Amino acid sequence: MATRTDTCVRPFMRAGSLGAVVLSLAACASDGTLHSRLDDRGRTWLSVDAPLALARPAPRFSRAARDYLYLAPVEANNAGVRRHYLWVGLGTTVDRRWPWAVPPEAATLLLTLDGTPLALPLDAWDGEQGAALYRTPAPTYAVRRASVTLDELGRIAAATSIQAVVVAGDGSVSEYALWDGHWADWAAFVAQTSGERPLGANR
Repeated sequence: MATRTDTCVRPFMRAGSLGAVVLSLAACASDGTLHSRLDDRGRTWLSVDAPLALARPAPRFSRAARDYLYLAPVEANNAGVRRHYLWVGLGTTVDRRWPWAVPPEAATLLLTLDGTPLALPLDAWDGEQGAALYRTPAPTYAVRRASVTLDELGRIAAATSIQAVVVAGDGSVSEYALWDGHWADWAAFVAQTSGERPLGANR
């Protein structure tokens, strides 16, 4: 270049019984390529090679329509003060500019890691740098961030099954299944930011 739980978790544990898709993960982590970037405010941003892509069908609009959820870890280092985030991009093949197609605002990302829920409130980026860290195959209509710890990122990378749900401000729930990439690839990012540089990682 850049386990919380709350009262919203209980209803979405019930939602999991309604058919949240369990994501199968690769058994071994690969050495993902890492990138660092210095912005005009002196902050260093560390990111992975590409965001993970998840998808869900959007049959309301057309048989081929899909919504996408892009996730990737980010570190922002400001004069030695490091903060970690999940970069969250909401993409679609539908023209969301149509008034009848405007989605509700995403409020919470709920990940269930090997049966244990991790609720991550979603916030807007406080500047253009964070929002522009990743390019996605499908156009994004919203970019958000979730504050995380390195321990949480490590738990995500090590999990053998993950359910991904986006909870909107109006209470609606959208479930996403893995489309492209592997959660285990994030192990390289966790090792780099914790000071254990993996083989094949770039600064």
